[in-house]
Amino acid sequence: MPVFAVDKPLGLTSHDVVSRARRALGTRRVGHTGTLDPLATGVLVLCANDSTKLVQFMERDSKDYLAWISLGAGTPTLDAEGPISERAEATLPDEARVREVLASFLGPQLQ
Repeated sequence: MPVFAVDKPLGLTSHDVVSRARRALGTRRVGHTGTLDPLATGVLVLCANDSTKLVQFMERDSKDYLAWISLGAGTPTLDAEGPISERAEATLPDEARVREVLASFLGPQLQ
């Protein structure tokens, strides 16, 4: 029952990775245990053939994220994919304020 831990690169969707695995493994029966968007990099767990029966149990596991932010630029898409449409002088708030805001992102999140 093959299970693969794939290091998903920037720019590919989870579906792109599954499609490549299907071609490489010569099977249509490939699934993943949780979607990573194209801007995310990291481990994408793939199950092939009979191990696809395990996906329903494995996808219930939690995910952890590590994020970087860039201050002083805005895009029409509100993410790093859009062209920069505005720039502003960015000043960093004090560490206590950063920790206060980041605390709201800790724990389970509904997406």
